[in-house]
Amino acid sequence: MLRLLSYKLLRCLVVMTLFVTESAWSQSQDAELINAVDKSNFSRVRTILESQSVDKEKLNQALQIAVKRGNAEIVEYILQREVDIEQHNENSYTALLQAARDGREQILQLLLAAGADAHAVSDDGSTALMLAAEKDRRKVIDLLLAAKVDVNARRNDGMTALLLAAQEGHKQTIQTLVNANANVNYQLENGATALMMAAQHGNLGATYALVAAKADLNLKANNGVTALLLASRYGHREISELLKKAGAR
Repeated sequence: MLRLLSYKLLRCLVVMTLFVTESAWSQSQDAELINAVDKSNFSRVRTILESQSVDKEKLNQALQIAVKRGNAEIVEYILQREVDIEQHNENSYTALLQAARDGREQILQLLLAAGADAHAVSDDGSTALMLAAEKDRRKVIDLLLAAKVDVNARRNDGMTALLLAAQEGHKQTIQTLVNANANVNYQLENGATALMMAAQHGNLGATYALVAAKADLNLKANNGVTALLLASRYGHREISELLKKAGAR
């Protein structure tokens, strides 16, 4: 009886040892994959994925890292695996949102071709178009508009792609958005418009683009200020003169 119990105990210990060893080996391999992706080592990434099974969560993490690193080759390779293309990262961005924000047009094309949602939003309601417009990612913006995204979508705070571009002073992006039927006279809850933001921040090129787009020069925010008043208040003389010549009062 004692010999039988000893045998069963030994057998149990062997099984537990094998389980712990296998688990540790798996974790080591997962960590190695993440490290290889982080260093943009494609050959190592391919070797790891071809030689073993990788935890899906780690594969999703690897995709996000590859997007951040801008490594299209690794992104394309990972997309051939069973990966959750819509998973959000620590910033609540999907892979496509991250690519749009960072101006990774080649990666964005790969993600769109793989079926990524061009209409995805982050926790604060940011769309890929908003993130691209704020950073002046023109090639990305063209790709997103071709994918028929909503040019007038609103973030949780009411901001749109056009308002963000105006605030940052991205003249050509403003022109592109206007040509895609962005609402140039849309007002935030406080009454602010894209023209007011451009004028307040001293963005002459953006102001010119909005004037050329026939933005209403005399709309008032809830506190009664206009684009002209804001330009004058913040000492932007050239913008004040431009607005006056265009008919602002």
